[in-house]
Amino acid sequence: MKIIRYLILFCLLFPDMLSAQQQSPLEAFDHFVQGKWLTEGKWSNGNPFKQEVQFSWNLNRKLVEVKTYGTIDREANEYGLRNKGMRVWNKKDSVIQFWEFDIFGGITSGVCYFKDKNLIYEYNYHQEQLRESWIFEDEDTYKYQIASLKNGKVRELFMESRYRRIKE
Repeated sequence: MKIIRYLILFCLLFPDMLSAQQQSPLEAFDHFVQGKWLTEGKWSNGNPFKQEVQFSWNLNRKLVEVKTYGTIDREANEYGLRNKGMRVWNKKDSVIQFWEFDIFGGITSGVCYFKDKNLIYEYNYHQEQLRESWIFEDEDTYKYQIASLKNGKVRELFMESRYRRIKE
């Protein structure tokens, strides 16, 4: 009986030690950190789309940093570092939040989550609710979609391509 009381007391005094043993929802990004991800496609209006995305761990695996390379000057057809972003587990709200800071001074923020092996981002962009989906095909390939939403349902598909991992 004394052992049970000590265990209960330990749990009450040191709850963080117990939760530290639980896996963070960010751990699902570990698969993305290995290598860089490349895609080429076209927007629904016919404009070309090309991106390279690199994920990396930071702050003792409490933060995922993301660098996105893409078109930074459409007229000069210049390609370079377009966005820097972060993914963080918000323990209070039990959600993965993300922020993207782009070369043009814009900031995009929203939530992301994993549904099976699929990575889903949802956010408001210029008064429109968008969803970006990385849909698992195999360990090195994801179908990629950007779509607008209305009442949680896809309204219009803006772009579809495939991300392929290049292992470094």
